[in-house]
Amino acid sequence: MFTSYYKLEISGKDIKRFIKMLYKINIFFEEIYFNGDKCYVKVDKKNYDKIKKIKTSYNIEVVSLYGLKNIEKFLKDNFYFILSSLIGFFFVYLLSFFIFDIEIVHNDSYIRNLILEELSINDIKKYDFVKSYDYIQEVKKKILDNNKDAIEWIEIERIGTKYRVRVEKRILNNIKSEDNVKHIVAKKPGIIMKIVALNGEVVRKVNDYVKEGDIIISGNIYKNDEVVDSVSAEGEVYAEVWYTVKVELPISYKEESVTGNKKNVFNIKFLNNDINLFEFDSYKHKKVEEFLLFKDFFGMFSINYNKEIELNVRDEVNNIISEEFAFKLAREKINEKLSDDEYIISQKKLKTVINNSTIVTEVFFKVYENISSSQYFSIEEG
Repeated sequence: MFTSYYKLEISGKDIKRFIKMLYKINIFFEEIYFNGDKCYVKVDKKNYDKIKKIKTSYNIEVVSLYGLKNIEKFLKDNFYFILSSLIGFFFVYLLSFFIFDIEIVHNDSYIRNLILEELSINDIKKYDFVKSYDYIQEVKKKILDNNKDAIEWIEIERIGTKYRVRVEKRILNNIKSEDNVKHIVAKKPGIIMKIVALNGEVVRKVNDYVKEGDIIISGNIYKNDEVVDSVSAEGEVYAEVWYTVKVELPISYKEESVTGNKKNVFNIKFLNNDINLFEFDSYKHKKVEEFLLFKDFFGMFSINYNKEIELNVRDEVNNIISEEFAFKLAREKINEKLSDDEYIISQKKLKTVINNSTIVTEVFFKVYENISSSQYFSIEEG
């Protein structure tokens, strides 16, 4: 591969005599054939240099190059193209470290402005560097801690050079009254497992069953069954609550996993042709992230810089692993709703129904969850 070879076209009168003369002076050929009044030979660089030194009336022209010399010629002929591609790659690579847009997915302008302000305080803004995964998780926790009465849930997802922020607004059961007093009530049914009261009077106890709206920490302070004071109750209530999750899976499915192998390649698209440059071993299954470097006006030709990740793909039959796989998906659905101090207590399969092409599994969960919510009231109401 690293030896240079030249294909020469020799023309003139009585070529065979000239070839015999070359043999006599120890010039040898890798290949030789005649075509009419022309002869074509393939020689290495050493023999080519000898031929160049011969003074002759025969016409000798280089028609093709092989090996290292061909690579040198390619690099020389395509110097500006390669240089512009490398500059383009470096520019795209540099841009991948920046965020150019932040999209807040919510209809309420107050919530959108609130999130943008919180992100800016935490140094997440347009035209700034991409933050690490751990830093994003810390920021999410800070925003939730600082806006407990306004935000129920937040997710920050990076898509290329953009952050997409999904947020769920927290809805309080009652509007805050002028008296600024409230009860802590249950926002859903459950069996109380833990009560942390910071202010107010606890009127329910651990292991009590409560319904939605039941008062657990009262803002009214009692003495001898009479209200002697009204305060703003503060605290948190954790309870065992219940969910039934339905998971529908195909009977057979394709499972993909990352092998850990990855590479970067230059890709050329021309009409229906798709070519990776200098790729000697292509992945059978892969995930590709494309970065456009150049595209012609008519859309017929483009050059891309691709990041390829090798995938291991296998077909499985759900009849064998469907129950555990269903549990996994169901747990993921539940965990999406839970904060760091909440967790799944237990799970149990209720039933599995097999249809023509799908398996439907229902899973019952017991969950340790914060069920406390604020209920504001007027002092006259009690």
